[in-house]
Amino acid sequence: MRAQGTDRRSFLGEGRIRAFVLLSFLALAAAPLARAAEISIVQPADQETIHSNLGDVTVKVQSSGGDPGGSVRLLVDGTALPKPTSGGVIQLHGIDRGAHTLKAELLDANGKVLAASQPVTFYLWHASRLFRHPAK
Repeated sequence: MRAQGTDRRSFLGEGRIRAFVLLSFLALAAAPLARAAEISIVQPADQETIHSNLGDVTVKVQSSGGDPGGSVRLLVDGTALPKPTSGGVIQLHGIDRGAHTLKAELLDANGKVLAASQPVTFYLWHASRLFRHPAK
């Protein structure tokens, strides 16, 4: 008889473990999944030509899933701007004519990179006396 009783307790113990595992699995499945952090540059468009004699460029960045205390760091031609920003619009001034590459990084409150954008190349055009349009 004891052998049967022992088996029964063992079976009940396994049932409790199975129930616990099942409930744990269901709780995890019902919990919302954490969204991965994402960031992208939406302006300027890749391969866009910008006409600005002063070298002014407006950069618009979209991000999601970041830290509430986080920020955005913009890299121009591989060099980070001095201060990360919390806004989605960054004004650049005095950019030289020619091809430039932008990359944005989404940072957490401690400065750790959570996500990085794909690089965007743009071309800055300055008016020049060397390239005059014929008079009409």
